[in-house]
Amino acid sequence: MALNLEDLGKRLAALSERFTTLAATLTQATQQLQASGTLPPETLVDEIAKIRTDFVDVRHRVLEAARSLSVNVPAISEIDSIKALEPVLQTVAQALAAEEKKAALSEARARVMAVLDRVLTVTHMDGPNFAALVQCLTKAKEIRQAAQDPKAFDTENAPAFLESIPSFAALLSIIEGRDALDDEKFAVLDEAVTQSFGRTLAVAAARGKLAIGASAPAASRAAPAAAKEPAPRPAAAAHAPTSASVPTGAPSRNLITEPREPGPTRNIITEPQPREVAPARNIIMEPRDATPPRESAPQSQPAEQGTPDEAAQWWVSAWARWTSWKGTLSFNDAVKEELGKYNYVLSVPIQKSTDYEEGLLAYGYSILLDHIEHRFSGFVNKALNSLKTFQPGSGSGPKSVGAHLYNVLVSEGRLQEIYPEFVKSVLLAAVPEPGLWTHARILESTTETRIFTHPSNRIGDPEHNSQRLTQERQRFADHRFPVVVAPITARFFAIAADLREPRSIDVKLADGRSDSDHAWLMTMPPVGRADLKSEILRLFPEGTSVPGLGRDYATLWVAVFNPDPNTEKKYELTLSLKQSAATKQSAGTFRSARSA
Repeated sequence: MALNLEDLGKRLAALSERFTTLAATLTQATQQLQASGTLPPETLVDEIAKIRTDFVDVRHRVLEAARSLSVNVPAISEIDSIKALEPVLQTVAQALAAEEKKAALSEARARVMAVLDRVLTVTHMDGPNFAALVQCLTKAKEIRQAAQDPKAFDTENAPAFLESIPSFAALLSIIEGRDALDDEKFAVLDEAVTQSFGRTLAVAAARGKLAIGASAPAASRAAPAAAKEPAPRPAAAAHAPTSASVPTGAPSRNLITEPREPGPTRNIITEPQPREVAPARNIIMEPRDATPPRESAPQSQPAEQGTPDEAAQWWVSAWARWTSWKGTLSFNDAVKEELGKYNYVLSVPIQKSTDYEEGLLAYGYSILLDHIEHRFSGFVNKALNSLKTFQPGSGSGPKSVGAHLYNVLVSEGRLQEIYPEFVKSVLLAAVPEPGLWTHARILESTTETRIFTHPSNRIGDPEHNSQRLTQERQRFADHRFPVVVAPITARFFAIAADLREPRSIDVKLADGRSDSDHAWLMTMPPVGRADLKSEILRLFPEGTSVPGLGRDYATLWVAVFNPDPNTEKKYELTLSLKQSAATKQSAGTFRSARSA
């Protein structure tokens, strides 16, 4: 969530000073009016209107932040002064501090679990009874069990078992990269392993007698070999796949010696920072700590191919993440987990997801696998089993494992058919928290309309440009947003308001010269209106009018999607603000469709 409390506090303090100055000016104007009948200057009227607009903007941002943090606040009509708004901002700050503490605990636990889960997959080439390794694995299991205790990290001091984690990480580094390590680095790692687990285990690792993720020889002869595709790189603030969910023979990364910075923050509709205001630094709010992944093995693993196919890394990442949380998280909770890290997942094509965030974005597509699996039970196993007979580059079929698995998604997963419902399900789960990255957004108030867009075409760009409209002929007009949507992706737009008189919004989508219904419309009720509920509707091809902005709902989300698995779409979204509830005769209405 892109939220900067320091900036909001400064803006509120600046408003307080302006209120004081305005009060003095009004007192002087009143005295002049009484003494000589001199009218106040027009500039004073303009200043009053501007101060009100700025106050409404800050109040709206604070209330949206409160909603995203599930903070109970008074009704908006009761927050009509700085004195009433200040305690709300303080409450939001306290809630955010609590979320940050949870995030820190989650990150610490995730890093420990990621290393230990990998260690627990280590085997010896000569069999499972290598005493030094057995002792090491026993210690790892004990620490893992201790780390699962929620109270282990909920203290002022770090738990003692954290001191052992670097040694486990050193063991993994030697096993995976002993041939690539220079002498100095190898000596440091070897010393760490020797001190913690004994010289015997250190020698076995150095000689290449240990393997990560491989079964014992006897077991491997009885079961099909697993894929040699590289395992995904775990995210810092999420559980890495368990030993059961990592493909056989896959290399890992040392999460303790190579920590990552947290990913992009979550996005609230009211938080874009225009260029005329100093840019805010995002405060990270990581998702809640997930239930530890189960130890049971997945039903199947990818079949072995001759060489690793990097084009299939997106599948390996999404599949490994899915196997780590399936059965422990609901779809909605998983959506919050994944979009809490990278809120622009759905705007990136699944096959290109490994090009973002050092490959970590691909984890987010675990929610798509879960969505398909719930509709077509056994789909994931069917896709994995299809690799047993697939021959890359043969005939007229796919030339790579990645292309083959994408074809399976499209055909067996009926991706073009189910994708609209998938976008709808994600929208319902992700709004208002953690939110979705928006292509553009509009903030409507009584005196002005602000349109926020991005200075670049980069998907996930956190920066914003701001256009301020004050004339009615500019505000109450058609606002057009051309957007290129890649196959099986979506772009999101949002319109929020802080109004006394409601507005109506006409929404229309064009695909070239044709009308399109490839969008969802979802309304979010104002803060404090428990009597109102979120509602969602598929856009009518001829357009849809949504009356009641500012009265019946505070925010309208528009999700534009491209269900075509192979061809990008060049859409044009038109959002038209109306002062009254009057709508075009050709357009359907949100309310009529809802009651039909």
